[in-house]
Amino acid sequence: MADEKTTNTKSKGKIGLGVLAAVVVLGGVYVGVSMSGRAITASASDGRFVQVIENNGCLACHSSEPETAWYEALPGVSGMMEKDKDNAYKFIDLQTIVDKVNAGEMIDAPSVSKIEQATKNNSMPLTNYATVHPGSSLNAEEQGILLGWVKERRTAQVQAFAEQYGMELDDAALEKAVSEPVMVLPEPGYGVDMDMAMLGLDVYHDTRLSGDNTLACASCHQLSHGGEDGTAHARGITGSLGGVSAPTVYNSVFNVLQFWDGRADHLQAQAAGPPTNPIEMGSETWDDIVKRLKEDPEMVQRFDKVFGSSGITEENITAAIAEFEKLLITPNSPFDKYLMGDEGAISAEAAQGYDLFKKYYCATCHTGASMGGQSFELLGTVTDAAQYFEERGYEAFEADDGRFAQTEDENDRYRFKVPNLRNVELTDPYFHDGSQLSLQQAVRTMFKYQTDHPNPTDDEVNKIVEFLMAQTGENEYMTYDFYPSNNLYPEYKTEASDTEN
Repeated sequence: MADEKTTNTKSKGKIGLGVLAAVVVLGGVYVGVSMSGRAITASASDGRFVQVIENNGCLACHSSEPETAWYEALPGVSGMMEKDKDNAYKFIDLQTIVDKVNAGEMIDAPSVSKIEQATKNNSMPLTNYATVHPGSSLNAEEQGILLGWVKERRTAQVQAFAEQYGMELDDAALEKAVSEPVMVLPEPGYGVDMDMAMLGLDVYHDTRLSGDNTLACASCHQLSHGGEDGTAHARGITGSLGGVSAPTVYNSVFNVLQFWDGRADHLQAQAAGPPTNPIEMGSETWDDIVKRLKEDPEMVQRFDKVFGSSGITEENITAAIAEFEKLLITPNSPFDKYLMGDEGAISAEAAQGYDLFKKYYCATCHTGASMGGQSFELLGTVTDAAQYFEERGYEAFEADDGRFAQTEDENDRYRFKVPNLRNVELTDPYFHDGSQLSLQQAVRTMFKYQTDHPNPTDDEVNKIVEFLMAQTGENEYMTYDFYPSNNLYPEYKTEASDTEN
């Protein structure tokens, strides 16, 4: 959850009306931020969008390199302005979005949702900024331009998603999908090579991928336990503990990148990492894994059938696992049915929870079909992350760096991939560090660190939790309860074969 309204309440009263009046009277020029010439001259939606953003001075703060105003040196102003600009960039980087729009590139769903919510709630610009820069607030025409742009962008996103996953949307269904920040999940299986996927299912449960034949992918990502293992830190070979909680594999096909820090571009790249990680599955090399599997005549035959002459290789093993994981989509949750028009599919409390979920900006990050996985967001957009780690009980360590570990950009420190909220009742404990033991605790922590409403009522928390409990969907593998094994255990092969048939 991220809420740009943060400083609207916290900064009020920090600067006296006399100082503001002096700034307005003395100003005349506002550090290159001109409020004149606000007529919209562009004809295309993208051009009109860019003009609104630029004309209203949004880029002065929503950028990695915000502008510095001469009046920031005035008493009582500098600290306020610095915090406002810091919070603005934490919420959304509009300069990058404008650059992408000008280049004709796609815009991610969370950014579109953030712009939509801020426009609908009229929360931008902050009172402080609007007072110092008269005329910077959005007028009705500009709000219409931004919301029209949002509709066009989301329509393109929904249509592309529906085509990719074989979803048929009539005009009414398309209009409904575009009107919400969350859309229904598709049925699994569209475009999946089932022979490869079933091979991947077995390899996913095969302990020969680990150095001592004790662990498989399914050890930490148990299909019957929400696609993870229910621990704060995944346990690897010889009992070693990883630095983070294992994320769910269900609906992971929708993630923009894989792992909490985004170090893998796609499912196949993700599958290649743990087997040779010394803390996780502990095989020394992929050549060792390939050698072990080649000692199994049946496995050789199955790989030859699926992949032809290339047979058992690292690339083919990880491709099979990734193909299987494409099947782990969980549609038909009560909330999906609600989105499709069945208002009785969820309770009145859950429906009210969804309204609160949108009101407090949760849906700006937990957006799209999987309700997450589309962006990397900063832990502590309102309350500083340092306090989070202090209250957690132990200081931040390397795994807490998040996206920074990959980009080495200081702005990415403590920034993590937003977890998807589908089946969230099954994936406790929560957060990258597994520090939140219940949904109630997780919701309260998000309110405290990510919104300007740090103390929600019990009623608000309970209604949002009720809404989250309505996210549990269906997948045939959610009851697949075989313990990871291989040909050393013939009874596993017999039971698995019977299940597949």
